[in-house]
Amino acid sequence: MALRIGIVWVPIILVTGLVEYYVGSPDPSAPEISPLALVQVVIGIISIIAVCSIAVSWHRFILRDESAAGLRIDGDVFRYAGNTLLIMLAMLVPGLIFLTILMLAPGPGAILGLPIIIAAGGAVTRASIKLPAVAIGNKDFSFRDAWAASEGNFWPCVGVFLLNAAILLAILLVLTIIAGVLGRISEGLSLSFQLVAVAVLQLFYAIFNASIFTSLYGFFVERRDF
Repeated sequence: MALRIGIVWVPIILVTGLVEYYVGSPDPSAPEISPLALVQVVIGIISIIAVCSIAVSWHRFILRDESAAGLRIDGDVFRYAGNTLLIMLAMLVPGLIFLTILMLAPGPGAILGLPIIIAAGGAVTRASIKLPAVAIGNKDFSFRDAWAASEGNFWPCVGVFLLNAAILLAILLVLTIIAGVLGRISEGLSLSFQLVAVAVLQLFYAIFNASIFTSLYGFFVERRDF
């Protein structure tokens, strides 16, 4: 079912990856908004919609036993994307604080800033319990409800965040090593691997993240077994 839900998005993600590679990155020092920057924005929007569409379908499959395939683009997906962006913005603040501390004091900054990121990750994980509610069309369930439902479980949520981050970083490390080895053989082969790997990683990460938040929502809100 995960493949049925996500496989239709893989060609689109591959195409956006090719476009991003051949178009290149915009010049950050340019004062005006360049066409390259607009292309990057469009690619980012497509990527977010793809991940959120997959996640919504997976939430609904687990929580409502709803089988779906094809390109799902509807109000629930857009609301899911909007809430995801809010959560990302919330994580941006402690991230900037961490980077600032790291720039001012590289050694002590890592020790002082890391707990901020970990605490923010636990808070974001608790807030993300709202996402499955959005996916199944529960418009009355708010971030405050998600926070209240997971009250007293801050440290377990921190553990979920750290496990999630560790798995993602480990996968990225392995993929980077493989891409580097292939690059010594052929640049084209390495590029092809990177494009396919990014598409598969987005599919995996969307399903994996959605599974975690579905489990948390089912346990804390619907009182299911974890």
